[in-house]
Amino acid sequence: MSEIRVTQMEVARAARVHRTTVSLALADNPRIPEKTKARIKRVAAKLGYTPDPMLSALIAYRTQKRVVTFHGTLAWLANTEFGYDWKLVPHFRDYYEGAAERARACGFNLEAFDFNSPGMKPRRMAGILRARNITGVLLCPQPLADLQEKFAWADFSVVTFGYTLAELGVHTVTAAHYRAMRRIMLELRRRGYRRIGFSFAQSLVDRNDSNVLAGYLIGEGLINRSPKVPPLFGASRSAAVVGPWLKRYRPDAIVSGNHLILDLLKELKLRVPEDIGAACPFLPNADTALAGIVEDSKRIGAIAVDTVISMINRGERGIPEHPLRIHVEGGWLPGKSLRPLPA
Repeated sequence: MSEIRVTQMEVARAARVHRTTVSLALADNPRIPEKTKARIKRVAAKLGYTPDPMLSALIAYRTQKRVVTFHGTLAWLANTEFGYDWKLVPHFRDYYEGAAERARACGFNLEAFDFNSPGMKPRRMAGILRARNITGVLLCPQPLADLQEKFAWADFSVVTFGYTLAELGVHTVTAAHYRAMRRIMLELRRRGYRRIGFSFAQSLVDRNDSNVLAGYLIGEGLINRSPKVPPLFGASRSAAVVGPWLKRYRPDAIVSGNHLILDLLKELKLRVPEDIGAACPFLPNADTALAGIVEDSKRIGAIAVDTVISMINRGERGIPEHPLRIHVEGGWLPGKSLRPLPA
């Protein structure tokens, strides 16, 4: 009896990437990031994938006979209403750059469009995309959740980032904020912190579907029945709001959605980590003394492209009956804002 061969499509499903990405990664194509290639190769090895020699020979022959194929354009659909500029948010810039890089590797161009362009209406925007034969849309995080409810979603394959448009019900790729907070709580406990404060603007908690709050409360519940320090849902960047809360409840560590929290603590004349520890689950990069989770935002952008290309290939359009929520874990950064682990 012949053995059933594992296909590249099965590897792609297990690795949660497009089949083209698997093919390029297994061929050591330089357009695929090294970390991505290594991960795909690990998945392939685990599944027992081996190249089909006859198919490999056919692909090599066909590759010699053709040039790189351009498949079309994907839309990066943003909204700059109310002065909102997504390019000022480092995570969103990295989403775009990661998406653009992956799109090029897959034979697509990524082009930015703005709902708030002069004279633009949702109906006109949809008409422009249809006229350009653009069916794949990456929906940039929006300033408000319900701004584009009248857009002709049924005509397009759509993927968004985060939860600003959770009610819309399209496929979502975002950072694993619940897991990030659980990791931070674990690291704080390992370092002996017991009065852990949670300081986030309510709008930020809402934008990530309360995942950070859930991770904090679960982490606290493993030790205490309820938090020793009541969560602060005020303006996490305001010394006038955070200062009195710190003075009243005396946390020995603070987890904040403000990645500039070290500047705020310095303004309050608190030494870090001598007087208080600090961590953030939303770090845009590792260029900081603040401990926390560095989000892999470029990878999030790349996965969004893989997802939308898969939808295009399947002919999947409109609002899905069962939307996917793809959570991408970041990496722990020890930083200098926490005391060291006990010897």
